[in-house]
Amino acid sequence: GFAIGIAAWGYVLIAGVPQLVLAQQIANGPDSWILLAMPLFVLAGLLMNETGISTRIIAFAQALVGHLRGGLAMVLVVAAMFFGGISGSAVADATALGSVLIPAMTKRGYPKAFSAALTSSSGSIGIIIPPSIPMIIYGAITGVSVSAMFVAGILPGILMGLSQMILIYFLARKYGWGGISSFNLKQIGITARASGLGLMMPVIIMGGILGGVFTPTEAGAVAVVYGIAVSIFFYHTLTWARLYRTLIDGAIITSIVMIMVSASFAFGWVMTFEGVPQQVSTWFLALHVGRDVFLVMVCLLLIGLGCIMHGDPMMLLTVPILFPAAKALGVDGIHFGILVVLCVAIGQQTPPVGSTLFVVSALSGKDIFAITRANLLFITAMVLLLVLVLFVPGIVTSVVALLRTAG
Repeated sequence: GFAIGIAAWGYVLIAGVPQLVLAQQIANGPDSWILLAMPLFVLAGLLMNETGISTRIIAFAQALVGHLRGGLAMVLVVAAMFFGGISGSAVADATALGSVLIPAMTKRGYPKAFSAALTSSSGSIGIIIPPSIPMIIYGAITGVSVSAMFVAGILPGILMGLSQMILIYFLARKYGWGGISSFNLKQIGITARASGLGLMMPVIIMGGILGGVFTPTEAGAVAVVYGIAVSIFFYHTLTWARLYRTLIDGAIITSIVMIMVSASFAFGWVMTFEGVPQQVSTWFLALHVGRDVFLVMVCLLLIGLGCIMHGDPMMLLTVPILFPAAKALGVDGIHFGILVVLCVAIGQQTPPVGSTLFVVSALSGKDIFAITRANLLFITAMVLLLVLVLFVPGIVTSVVALLRTAG
């Protein structure tokens, strides 16, 4: 964030532009109702981890799929899909899941690098299944409806989880990873009751948004209030000390992202002032490339940048430049947004800067390159999903269109 801001400041000094303009862009950029949703969903996810809701969800996932081949690995993916409907952050999900399940998988004989790799890749489901912090940032940059982005991410997120479960099944057959429990309807009922209030959080979030009851930002506020109420009055796990620690952690995470957002809006103003987005659009149009070729080029660029940049600053730098070109070529804004977020998810798995890689490396004690080698199959599955969504846009646009028609 500071590097981006310094670059914008350097331009202002060299070009002789009044520095007040830069200050206005830094102050006004994050002044967005949509961006207010980000700290709220971050806080909701932290509350889930701090108050034991996440542990109850993991127990429910174990009752559902623990009997399958590779049972504990299956539990990890199913839990990640549930977590994705609450926090919106891959790093938060990987931290919550990895701290519990990496040690458990190691005890069950899974290679530690594989356990870490699966935690990393399944954590990225959290930014595809709504709510999603990258989708909120994309909506703030482009003006595309965040609610529509949330709806569009549901099917790709489910497909990502299912693809990982299919890979786990075949790996389990190869290496002899069995289930960890027998199928028991009574146990499913017990864990469902124990985790039911926590599992209602994503239902309330998406149900309220789809029903037009509240906006994504209001949904974030509802999620926070709901999480606090459930933790205090039903689970009795939230103390003043835990609430204080959660608020501090949420403020730190949010401030890091918002510094990048502020600096990137200033840098985006520099790009616009110099006409860079228009020049990029003109360049692509002059190439006479089709929509699909353009999207392939963009995805390759973003995946490459994802190896050397974190996802949020990469989006903040590239989307303001690439989005006008996409619109000029007739690309649907929602389709383009989901492709961008999928590229961010892939970038989180690639060294040397993959954000979830560092989290699972710290949790497992394995270096990021060993984890990446174990993660290659899951990365390949994510790339294949990206290709599918790229060439079959109906996977994301049809659900949105259906709901709009129904509304």
